Amino acid sequence: MSYHVLYESCGWHTRCALFNEQGRLLSLRYDDVSRTLIEGAVLWGRVRRLAPSLGAAFVDIGDVQDGVLPLQTLPHGHKLHEGQGVLVRIARAGFGEKGAKLDGRVVLKQEHVPSQCPSLVVPAPNALKRALRDAGSTPVKCWLPHGLYRDMVAQVVRENQIFQLDKDPAAPDLLAALDDELARILAPVPTFPFPHGDVRVELTSAVATIDVNLRPLEAPKAEATLAANLMAADEVARLVRLLDLGGSVIVDFITPKSKAHRDLVDDHLHAALSTTDEHFEHLRPMSRHGLSEITRSRTGPSLMLLLKNPAFVAGAIGLTLWRTPAGAQPGLLRQVVQAHPQVVAILQPHLADDVCLRHLGRRVALQPASSVQPLAEWRVLG
Repeated sequence: MSYHVLYESCGWHTRCALFNEQGRLLSLRYDDVSRTLIEGAVLWGRVRRLAPSLGAAFVDIGDVQDGVLPLQTLPHGHKLHEGQGVLVRIARAGFGEKGAKLDGRVVLKQEHVPSQCPSLVVPAPNALKRALRDAGSTPVKCWLPHGLYRDMVAQVVRENQIFQLDKDPAAPDLLAALDDELARILAPVPTFPFPHGDVRVELTSAVATIDVNLRPLEAPKAEATLAANLMAADEVARLVRLLDLGGSVIVDFITPKSKAHRDLVDDHLHAALSTTDEHFEHLRPMSRHGLSEITRSRTGPSLMLLLKNPAFVAGAIGLTLWRTPAGAQPGLLRQVVQAHPQVVAILQPHLADDVCLRHLGRRVALQPASSVQPLAEWRVLG
């Protein structure tokens, strides 16, 4: 058994997709030049305000919102005062109106506070390292669309683990699998099929909800319901981790026909979450109507929100363009990208003629589309 990592990069934006042996997407990890304050980064911040009643300090880390530092994570006897520099690690990236969650347990020598504070000390592990960590002890094959970034990947992965999709006719179709999953995630109501039905995910400011739906089956209803719920539990565990759903996640299973069946589904879901998701915290017993509540800590904004961020829409366009590098399609001399004006503004410095001709062998023209269309919609023509 081995997992597969699909590595794509366009220089300023990198994506690593981890698939299991059945081709199911387990995690997506990103690097983007606009987003460096993510889980694992270590930096010097400056204490903006102490909040003893909360047992925390608000720390300026150079983000839109101040980070929250629980005082209990500081070394024993360490005291803070406003304006002081403090060395912290980001435990959860900020998102929306929530600042990052910080941790004062940093295993680094605390030297003098730099003159420029806040300042990054140790960047977070890159996307490829995080994807490999997601794979755990399972062997991994790392796939590249072509050889453009092979040397970069070889700095992290052994040469005998690196494969190219354009060189292996028997390679799994990971690009199509990833595109299909991204289309589901970005749909108005993300819907993910499994053999007995589908699950639908909705995100609100307070909770995430997952609705399990059953397709008609020939088996007796009680047995069909149990079989579907057990299979849906695996899909729920996958999606909670993949989409980085956090806080309270309410799962509406198909109503089991007995307490024994409820317990079986509970046990199965708990086992799936416990063995695959380090951020899983608690599962409340299923109600008689089939409702379960998962408590999970986030690592940042949900993937459903992150992918709609203008920088990540621009990154997706860049990755699509870089799938066809210079020389791969000799007759292709020019392409047109139609996207939201905010996305076009981000792309302009990255898609200058000299850059495109050097890496892509063609020019790319940017066309701002109507600002009323959904920001995440875009097209590449040519």
